[in-house]
Amino acid sequence: MAVKLKGFKKKPPNSDINVTPLIDVVLVLLIIFMVITPILIYEMAVNLPDKTETVQQEDMPKDQLVAAVCRDGTYALNRKPMKLSELHEQVRKRLRVRKEKVIFVDAHPDAPYDRVIELMDMVRDAGAERIGVASLKSAEDFRACTPPDSAPAAAAADAPAAG
Repeated sequence: MAVKLKGFKKKPPNSDINVTPLIDVVLVLLIIFMVITPILIYEMAVNLPDKTETVQQEDMPKDQLVAAVCRDGTYALNRKPMKLSELHEQVRKRLRVRKEKVIFVDAHPDAPYDRVIELMDMVRDAGAERIGVASLKSAEDFRACTPPDSAPAAAAADAPAAG
């Protein structure tokens, strides 16, 4: 039941945007993202050295353990090719008698990434307390999968033929 009063004119339609519902939606989304973000962040502790020193494969101590992933996805321990299960046993046996349970992981630049992660998980499972990751090398400089006695022969075989 509408009553028309004298002296009052009809108001024109309001063309302003009502931003209150928009602010409500934005605040709800902000709260949702604030709650979800800490769950999505997964951190891994990394100890970086103050100064990096380059150590050649030949200069490493004889008792140092270096596990590697070769170009074709196979594994090696101290330049000796072996299967992952055998590598796991060897690493476990060698780390058991050590005071410092440190092992280095190296990989060919073209090695499958999932194999490198699988090797790192296996090394950790075998008892390594610290894992060193070797720096990225070029394919020509990678020797972690070549047995020490056949390194010169392998380099000569990889060299292009003249002519």
